Amino acid sequence: MRKKILILGLVLVLVGVVSLIGYRVFFLKMVRVPSGSMANTIIPGDHLVIRRVFGLPGRGDIVIFKYPDDPSTVYISRIVGLPGEKIEMGDRSIYINGSELGEQRVTVKFDPDFEYGAMEEISTEGSGPYRVFYFPRANADVSRRPSDVVEMSFGTKEPFRIPDHHYFVMGDNRDNSIDSRMRGSVPRESIWGKATRIYWSSNLDKKSHQEKIRWERINTGVK
Repeated sequence: MRKKILILGLVLVLVGVVSLIGYRVFFLKMVRVPSGSMANTIIPGDHLVIRRVFGLPGRGDIVIFKYPDDPSTVYISRIVGLPGEKIEMGDRSIYINGSELGEQRVTVKFDPDFEYGAMEEISTEGSGPYRVFYFPRANADVSRRPSDVVEMSFGTKEPFRIPDHHYFVMGDNRDNSIDSRMRGSVPRESIWGKATRIYWSSNLDKKSHQEKIRWERINTGVK
């Protein structure tokens, strides 16, 4: 009898482990963010919990995806435009079907070493459910390295209609993000999941070049 109970216990443990692994494979991803395209919302060295999206993602969701012409690379950006909408860019404003999209626009101090972490915030204007970040306009045109400069042609020169089943995505670091403004909209089938939480955060310190844990960012929600 005791042997049967032990075997049953081992089977239940094994089933639990397999179920947990299966859940992780199909429903969750753990990813480390290496770049600053989403700073200050997400900064280099943040480790994220990504929950798989089975229905339709919403405006404002931070999603991971692959561009159809670059399936080997995983990108992370925020959804700002939905299927069928017309989107157009002003200097710091986004217009959806002719109406300005509500966002908190934060001006940050220009720092060529922003890949190390958060950028210093100077001022905020506008209102909305999330924050996006801009360099002072004098620095905006020099924020990207020359090799990264790509012409912005989608929604920047004239209104762009987002195709059906596609989403328009942009990085929160608006002056340093290669996104739908340059590469076009993202089909729904290319979007895997939504970022929900920072479970760990560490990166090289700019001065000491030693790995530094950012305790204040661990186990914080993403919005």
